[in-house]
Amino acid sequence: MSQNQSTSHNYKNPSKARHDLAKVEAQVTEGEKYYDEQGWEIAPPISDRECIYRCLENCEQLAGLDKKQVQRLMEDFKTKKTEKVTSEEYPPL
Repeated sequence: MSQNQSTSHNYKNPSKARHDLAKVEAQVTEGEKYYDEQGWEIAPPISDRECIYRCLENCEQLAGLDKKQVQRLMEDFKTKKTEKVTSEEYPPL
């Protein structure tokens, strides 16, 4: 080791501190619950029609597509959204 290098440092790892996580709440799903093969809770399945509508809704402003055509298709596939969609924090892209 050279003279300028020290064998110790003053860095303190913040992950070693204990945090009180009692105030953290888990998401509570009402109604029927669905789980994946590892036991994690997943979103309930949606209909094919709603899946198509969500895809169209997300690509409405996409470059290279005719906006009027996409809006016409959205009108054809319009369906009642499930609660999961209306309760999401972020709107579709």
